[in-house]
Amino acid sequence: MKSAFAMLLGVALLAGCTRIATENAVRGGRHAWTVPHVLRFADVADPDRLNPYLSEMDITYDLSSMIFSYLVVANDRGRLVGDLATEVPTLADGGISPGGKTYVYHLRHGVKWQDGAPFTSRDVKFSWEAVVNPRNDTLYREGYDRVASIDTPNAYTVVVHLKRRYPPFVSLFFTPLQEGGKPILPAHILAKYRSIDRVPFDSAPIGTGPFKFVKWERGREIVLARNDDYFKGRPRLAKIVFYVIPNDETMLDEMRLHQIDLITAPQAALYEQYESIPGAAVETVPWNAQNVLVMNERHAGLGDLTVRMALAMSIDYRALARKLTHGVGEATGAVEPSTAIGYLDLPPYRYDPAAANRMLDAAGWKRGPGGVRAKNGVRLDYDIAVIAGSSNIRLAALQLQQYFAAIGVRLHLKTYPYNTIFSYDGPIFTGRYDFADYSTTLAWDPNNLVYLGCDRWYPRGQNVYGYCNHKLDALERAGLATDAARARAAIYRRAERLIHATVPYIPLYQLRRLVVRSVDLRHFKANPTSTPWYNIWQWDI
Repeated sequence: MKSAFAMLLGVALLAGCTRIATENAVRGGRHAWTVPHVLRFADVADPDRLNPYLSEMDITYDLSSMIFSYLVVANDRGRLVGDLATEVPTLADGGISPGGKTYVYHLRHGVKWQDGAPFTSRDVKFSWEAVVNPRNDTLYREGYDRVASIDTPNAYTVVVHLKRRYPPFVSLFFTPLQEGGKPILPAHILAKYRSIDRVPFDSAPIGTGPFKFVKWERGREIVLARNDDYFKGRPRLAKIVFYVIPNDETMLDEMRLHQIDLITAPQAALYEQYESIPGAAVETVPWNAQNVLVMNERHAGLGDLTVRMALAMSIDYRALARKLTHGVGEATGAVEPSTAIGYLDLPPYRYDPAAANRMLDAAGWKRGPGGVRAKNGVRLDYDIAVIAGSSNIRLAALQLQQYFAAIGVRLHLKTYPYNTIFSYDGPIFTGRYDFADYSTTLAWDPNNLVYLGCDRWYPRGQNVYGYCNHKLDALERAGLATDAARARAAIYRRAERLIHATVPYIPLYQLRRLVVRSVDLRHFKANPTSTPWYNIWQWDI
């Protein structure tokens, strides 16, 4: 859910930009501070788990792309390519049946798990069973729950039978394209458990990816080592060390001292300071992501569309994007990534606090003590969940606090650790929140039923907003009834306009991925998905 693609930002900063220091490298093409073939990277939080089936954290997804493999991934151009599958199933090549209910995956031969066991079709079938097993606290079952059965006629063929046509399937089934992306898990290790919750594997995983898990010192570091038997080739990096640095300013200092080589989620507010570091490259790459303000419509007042629209009209989106992203983001009202079929480049909500005040007055929301509006005993007085250690999110919350105060809505900041706010028992998924601000990677396919459907409130789906609109449900279901891209595009354009008009959440700004890395890091590429490090086995330093 945290964490939309290839957007054009009308800022010179983003014109394919990379700022790289010009001083000469030493010692065989490396600076003196670089540890040869050892990548040191950092983020603000420790993962809650290293099994991505049970986590909602971007850092878990990032580490997963190093340890595990998927059936299908995206390359740096956003094109879908096979990973453990030799190719992406399509209607044209017969990988998808004409009725859209059968998908055939052909698997690579000779792939080994990091403990030496062979990878086979049994692992794919087991992984699907693990996703849909009700004993597992698995986040994001969308797509997997559409499968009726899986056949494994041999070790290298997987035949997936769907209950009914489901066009987004290939973009969801064991891919890292969006939030909740799941790799293939080892059946020979995990099939013996009734549940994969709280088993040793969750903190010491074994995958088929380019790097092996070595150790995890909680709250401090995770160490990975090269997998010499990786099926795409021997990785160039010998070791990867992930450091937990829970403060953006401290992370900046560590980059200045060259104690780290890569920051996974640098704060845009520190852009100029990162640029000033000798030996650092600062660049932006496409990303299917937005920063969004979500609200819990089950809480008093927020179920009122007038209130939600007034909130949307109280925000100066262009000023907010400039202040918070320094050109990395731009104001938007779009609800899909630009690569999605039927994408509409919707404008941000109109900034008009005077009109917002008039709307609230007319609807009977009257100002009371402290200027806070109330109606029938309900006060527009709320908390906003803020990620601890994120200076940008805190700054955004403080700015929203000012915008909302101007229309008689009070906002209090409530801080949570990163690995708490997005856990399955944290405030978002349990509904113990009023507002929250975070960045999220938008789904590859424009289907939004799992996020906004009236029957998809968590845990039956990912509707954490308490939003319900039966007209939207009907459109979303119509979009799933055909594989014809043109027909689906027309349906989803109608759905996007309805979403925008009914304000289930508020897109604050569109993002590009900001990357801060050492100039000594070679062959680095990122794709626009939730799990961006698709070619990490080719990196070196």
